[in-house]
Amino acid sequence: MLLFKRKAMPVIAAAAGAVLLLGGCSSGKSGSGGYGGSTGKSSPSPSNPASPTGAAGAATTVTATETEFKIALSQSTFKPGTYTFTVVNKGRYPHNLTVAGPGVTSKASPTLQGGGSGALTVTLKAGSYELWCAVDSHKAEGMDMKITVA
Repeated sequence: MLLFKRKAMPVIAAAAGAVLLLGGCSSGKSGSGGYGGSTGKSSPSPSNPASPTGAAGAATTVTATETEFKIALSQSTFKPGTYTFTVVNKGRYPHNLTVAGPGVTSKASPTLQGGGSGALTVTLKAGSYELWCAVDSHKAEGMDMKITVA
């Protein structure tokens, strides 16, 4: 019995090594060049698109930079369509971005701590929209603006 165990051990070890090696060569895609690790970033795929899509295609990304007590957008003209506002809080206090207008009833991003960022996706139709920070009295302190979609 001892002789069988000594001869079988190298075969079992080789089989286990082959299983581990083949398991690392799966056909699935990974975010780190095929090594199976995670980079912490998601990559576009049919189940995880880079941008939300609607009937007209991918959303347009607009950066909304918020500080005390101002909102600055990366673009000033808007056409009807789907927009993803990437909200970046460069201030010290918490902020969010809230949008209201035709077809959008006060849709808000998450409230973001200083240095944080988040996203808000809305479909804008032709008309006038108000964008503001709904945290405390920030709107009254100047974090309020209007855009026209035409």
